[in-house]
Amino acid sequence: MNNEIIIPALATIDNAKPNMHMEVEHVLLLPELCPASKNPKSGSTLTLRYLAGDKLLELFSLDKHIAAYIGHPIVRDMEFFTQTIAQTAADALDNEIIATAELDYNLIAQRQRIVVTAVPTAAE
Repeated sequence: MNNEIIIPALATIDNAKPNMHMEVEHVLLLPELCPASKNPKSGSTLTLRYLAGDKLLELFSLDKHIAAYIGHPIVRDMEFFTQTIAQTAADALDNEIIATAELDYNLIAQRQRIVVTAVPTAAE
């Protein structure tokens, strides 16, 4: 039996009008990622923002990619999760991404806001 975690790649689509200035925001309603703590709570979001270039993130692929992190054994804390998603999106688009997580938690009286700026790995 293979216990390897498979995270589907983020797909992109062509931007029909790459010469037009366009800022894109994907506001993702986060699922409960940790089966033990039931965090993050319902209503938590992750926003991915970027200036459109030749490619755009494909919506269905993005949903599947996020869902693959439910119960993930390595990407467990929300800071690492936000960094990981931001970097993956930046690499897929070959473009800078700003990821903002707005998080509510169970078991603690806190909310958290995480902002990550990621550039494509090749540009580092």
